[in-house]
Amino acid sequence: MRVSVLTAYALGASVAAVILAGCGGAIAPQTVHGIAAPASATRGIYVGLGFASTKNTILGYPLTNQKNRGPMCSETPGVGTGDISVDGKGNLMVATLGGDKVIVFLGPAMCGSRLGAIDTALVYDAASADAENGKIVVVNFYTSTGGNVAVCTLSGGCTTTLTNPDLAGPVGVAVAKNGDCWASGYGSASYAVLVYFKKCAGSGQIATGFENAYPGGLDIDRHGNLVSVDIGQGFWVYRGCNPNCKRVGGPFAYEGSTTFGHLNETSTQFAAADVKYGQIDVYRYAPSKMVYEYSFNNAMSKEDSVTGAAYNPGSKE
Repeated sequence: MRVSVLTAYALGASVAAVILAGCGGAIAPQTVHGIAAPASATRGIYVGLGFASTKNTILGYPLTNQKNRGPMCSETPGVGTGDISVDGKGNLMVATLGGDKVIVFLGPAMCGSRLGAIDTALVYDAASADAENGKIVVVNFYTSTGGNVAVCTLSGGCTTTLTNPDLAGPVGVAVAKNGDCWASGYGSASYAVLVYFKKCAGSGQIATGFENAYPGGLDIDRHGNLVSVDIGQGFWVYRGCNPNCKRVGGPFAYEGSTTFGHLNETSTQFAAADVKYGQIDVYRYAPSKMVYEYSFNNAMSKEDSVTGAAYNPGSKE
């Protein structure tokens, strides 16, 4: 089904209501404002809340949580979150919906001190191999000139803006080890598109074979496959997409409704933020199959709008 750019923006606004409703320099580092994790806690699952009923909008849980234990630590970005993600060194990146910033917290320990922030536009997602010292790629769903992909650093802000005429409202982003990146989002003439940016530069290419009905978050497994959340159907796994995608698996149904989620270090489990039921759903992952295992919701609620989930450590692509 084809839609106009304005319709795509309107659809994106609807997504914003569900998952929550120019670039500058870095902010000086400061200590954690939530509850710090024990010194031994270097692994776990982060949860991001879009509408938190308390001041803490990032919660840190044990790595495995079948017993539905409560959070062992927390952070306080100050506003609700879009996606949250963990880089290759365990640093946490928080896309703050309404705050127009990506905030970075020091890893690899859970709930580390705040390193700084990048000023953005209406940002939904961020990805990086090294958020403290390297490039951070963010997707701005909407700016005064339309949606874009921005290449930034914590010290220097955003210096490069990538646009593609077929990408109206970017939602998810993923970055490969070789520097290539992908953005999923609402298209200027379709509900969902995936754009491949070689070396995260240029105007990008529309990926063919992308079967998502709607866009969502992205991740890369240890085999180099692209895991794509579809807010209409569940999860897809693709190979290639540079720019031709080959479906490896999916669509795999989700439990409730998910926009963002991420793989664990070994790409054997996937944690999904379930906004419908106010919980985190954990799936056993293989490229050709995703199987639901369990959920946890201690200290969360439907009213909090559970929007983000990320393992620390994350997938080692």
